Amino acid sequence: ATELDKYSVNAANACAKAAEVDNVVILPLSAEEATEAVLRGKQYPQMKGVDVKSYNLRTILVDPPRAGLDDASRELVNGFDEVLYVSCNPAKLIVDLEGLPNHKIVSAALFDQFPWTDHAEVAVKLVKK
Repeated sequence: ATELDKYSVNAANACAKAAEVDNVVILPLSAEEATEAVLRGKQYPQMKGVDVKSYNLRTILVDPPRAGLDDASRELVNGFDEVLYVSCNPAKLIVDLEGLPNHKIVSAALFDQFPWTDHAEVAVKLVKK
């Protein structure tokens, strides 16, 4: 898992330890750095001791900004068997889904977290066709 916010990284690591989860590594990487590490094998200093190639990466959770996925992130997501996509911009979600032609939607949910506004969160589960 990747997250830039140091507090969130520390909290996630503490939660994983408390829950005795030992098959997750949480790294302070940007989406761009994570993409380069997985797709191209690039190493970053904060990845010390982590060999990305040794992991069987089959599922990815993405929660992009309102602008949606960039091209490199879309390329990365296309390589996964399962995709959990959380979107705060349904219009961009449609564009991103069109850019994932090897996947199909198996379930979706709409979350109206901000009543009386036009904002909505959408969660979609996709699997490879």
